[in-house]
Amino acid sequence: MQTTGQASPELQLTAEKYVGTGYQRLLTFEVSGGGFSLFGEPPAQVFLSAYGLMEFNDMARVYPVDDAVMERASGWLLSQQQPDGTWQVSDYRAGQGTLGATSYVAWALIEAGYEDTPQVGKAISYVREFASQEEDAYNLALAANALAAYDPKHGTTQAVINRLHEMRLQEGDTVYWQMGAASFMGATGESGSLETTALAAYALMRADAHPEAVSGALAYLVQGKDSWGTWGTTQATILTLKTLLLATEKAGRAEGAATISVSLNKEQTQQIVIDESNADVVHVVVLDRGFSPSGANRVQIEVEGGGNLMYQVATSYYLPWDQVPPEPEIKELITIDLDYDRTALAVNDTVTVDVGLKLNEEGVVKMALIDLGVPPGFTVLSEDLSRLVEQGIIARYELTGRQIIIYLEDFSSQGWLRFNYRLRARFPMRAQTPPSSAYDYYNPADLTVRAPLEVVVE
Repeated sequence: MQTTGQASPELQLTAEKYVGTGYQRLLTFEVSGGGFSLFGEPPAQVFLSAYGLMEFNDMARVYPVDDAVMERASGWLLSQQQPDGTWQVSDYRAGQGTLGATSYVAWALIEAGYEDTPQVGKAISYVREFASQEEDAYNLALAANALAAYDPKHGTTQAVINRLHEMRLQEGDTVYWQMGAASFMGATGESGSLETTALAAYALMRADAHPEAVSGALAYLVQGKDSWGTWGTTQATILTLKTLLLATEKAGRAEGAATISVSLNKEQTQQIVIDESNADVVHVVVLDRGFSPSGANRVQIEVEGGGNLMYQVATSYYLPWDQVPPEPEIKELITIDLDYDRTALAVNDTVTVDVGLKLNEEGVVKMALIDLGVPPGFTVLSEDLSRLVEQGIIARYELTGRQIIIYLEDFSSQGWLRFNYRLRARFPMRAQTPPSSAYDYYNPADLTVRAPLEVVVE
């Protein structure tokens, strides 16, 4: 926003507030002695420590990050390097092995300013030697980024980039890459393809190679954005945004101004003028009237002037739960059962909620997320949830105004997981709980949703 001159004082203050809050929260995941883990508990984990170093390095461009934090993370990572220059990842999700781990850690250290150290040099030598044998596009994309960050013009870098280019898949105007095993955060399927494509496109741009493939990859990433403006998972969203931001730097300024007129059923029209000062900024047009709920609706986009335009049309609406069309019959990845011991109670009474969870596919979900709706006017007795963390039944929980978010690590298909918690009624009312859901954190398409429940407080 600063680069394009779009940052007003109010916007900058808001952004800095969010970054500051995020910075303080990230610090809570640092493990005593250096490195980071998923919830800040020892032991520190190699991939997450490299990821944390990347985050703080990016953040330092716009926010004062304590140098000591980055030095501790870098020092811990360097202390974990093996004599052959590699990093091993037996401590987290990674099924991609030594090349992926070594590439990612080396990339993080290079971005943090350690490219001239002998440790990074040794790691790059390993990547150069073994990247040519890699068959997984995700691992190869990680290797390509490490090599491009270290020396984009080196012969091995260009060879790895070309091999990555050969692994691309093409559908129409889009280009994408698929991973073999899961990503280091456990993503597979569509989420994994988004991560891998973003990484591949980023490496190609850093090496100034294969612009036609980059263009197709950007089209694939733009089409992968959901109606909430994200890409489904944290990693896919972050990597896609990094890639799109780099693309705006590589593309240069817009050629001439364009006027965009957007209308809904020709009843409501909004205009945007796009020129070189705001061409790489997302413009959001909200059409809130003129919509026909019973017939066809037409969004019309007219462009006057030059240049290419990427756009997305998204709609949102609300229905009573009993009018929601039933989902097609599919096998649930995670079954979630909820039972309130009573649904009629008085102010200050407590209700016990029993939760049952079952993984229906053989194996383990590395991180499952359970979103439990809290009815309005109720307080969660958090001591029940804290006890579940202490007992190792759940990994972590977070409370918002209308939900309890439960994290489960290494959720196994070996039988049901059952626990309960209590809610206290604060006000007399008749209300519904928000729906509850369960899903694999890094494969959110496999979502199980349970209908709301009505509660009456006298």
